Amino acid sequence: MTLASELCLVTIVAPHTRMDVALPGHVPLSDLLSDLLQHAADGPRGEDLVEDGAAQGGWVLSRLGKAPLDADLTPAQLGIVDGEELYFTPFVQAGPEAVFDDVIDAMATATNERVGRWRTETSKVFGTVFAAAALLAGAAALLFTGTSTALWSALGVGGLMLCAALILARALGNAASAAIVGLLSLPYGLIAGLLLLGDLPALTGISGPRVMAAGAVATVFAVLCGIVVIPYAPVFLCAAMCGAALTASGALSALLGANPAEAGAAVATIAVAFVPALPMLSFRISRLPMPTVPKSPQQLRQDGEKVDGEIALVRSERADQHLTGMLTAVAIVAAAAMLALALGNTLPATIMAGLLTALCLMRARVFLTIRQRLPFLLAGTAGLVSLGIEAWTGLGDNRMTGLLGGTLFLAVVALSYTLGVAGKRVSPIWGRIVDILELLLVVAVIPMAAWVWNLYWAIRTVNG
Repeated sequence: MTLASELCLVTIVAPHTRMDVALPGHVPLSDLLSDLLQHAADGPRGEDLVEDGAAQGGWVLSRLGKAPLDADLTPAQLGIVDGEELYFTPFVQAGPEAVFDDVIDAMATATNERVGRWRTETSKVFGTVFAAAALLAGAAALLFTGTSTALWSALGVGGLMLCAALILARALGNAASAAIVGLLSLPYGLIAGLLLLGDLPALTGISGPRVMAAGAVATVFAVLCGIVVIPYAPVFLCAAMCGAALTASGALSALLGANPAEAGAAVATIAVAFVPALPMLSFRISRLPMPTVPKSPQQLRQDGEKVDGEIALVRSERADQHLTGMLTAVAIVAAAAMLALALGNTLPATIMAGLLTALCLMRARVFLTIRQRLPFLLAGTAGLVSLGIEAWTGLGDNRMTGLLGGTLFLAVVALSYTLGVAGKRVSPIWGRIVDILELLLVVAVIPMAAWVWNLYWAIRTVNG
């Protein structure tokens, strides 16, 4: 099955004909059988094909020597791959799987069909992971070196990787590999930004200006990667937004003297505030044609607007990808902010970390797809872990009791939801209650951020 089109290119063998067809991988086989049978009946000597099959219990599809395929499953679920041959067989003649009379043949067949066998794709994945680990290790070596030579080395390696991504994407047409190379260039840009303001003898010397420069350089690298590898532009949009958030945090620290908790609170507040606008922004980025609303009865009667269905579907999918990238960026920023707030060891920072954690977990339910809901769930989980780390460092002798009680409570809540709520009809009242709670949390974000920044104390002391 091809990943790009999700189609299975297979050969259907009927009693008097063979057909090369492309089966959609996400449609149940039962919805495809009638069309396939009709195409087979249109072939040579196929006039009586349907009637002959009906007299024998109908037609089923099967692999050679195998049991009939389950028509309730999709080709993807059945493991159908490109190049396979499937056979139309009368139901009464469809027998069980072939019985081996040769032990060696049975062992060879079992070995070839065994799940988890090392394949060419496995070698490619291992090679990619190994190369990524090597490049990340090189980036770490440059960071811990912290000299001007490391700066120019980071810029040089990052530039070479951008060129490699360009060649892979444009000349060789391998966008996936180009995206991986582009992503691996971002740490080099980040390290180059950290070293841009001078040598860095130790990581403790990382300051606000260095963070601002690192975020800016990483953002530039992400934008260039998005231009070079257009099919994966949403991935680099996510990276660019994270780099912009890092730049803003560094700027707050450099210009206003904000600590990590204060910078995280400000950036997270801005990120959360922009979430409602992200769907429309994704439409604009993807140039999805928006419907025009008639303003008068005459305009309603004259409404002849037509939209190219294929273009609309492609751009709709692209808009969904852009939305996923932006939502993932918001979730990453929120997770980093919650960690900074939890490590701030102040009451307002702890409360805001808990508020953002609850807000991420509640916001996740709005999105229907896994790739959009999962980032917020993971961000909420990261917030809980951050609060656990703060509790471990701040509770002293009572930390074991506190953490054990908290983890048991979370386990009970999760299991109760899994066993008693998930998949069952819930009263709309509960959904409305959660909506109201989420709205209250959103409204509370700005006052809590002001508390983290000690703005209330500053306002009280304006007049002395």
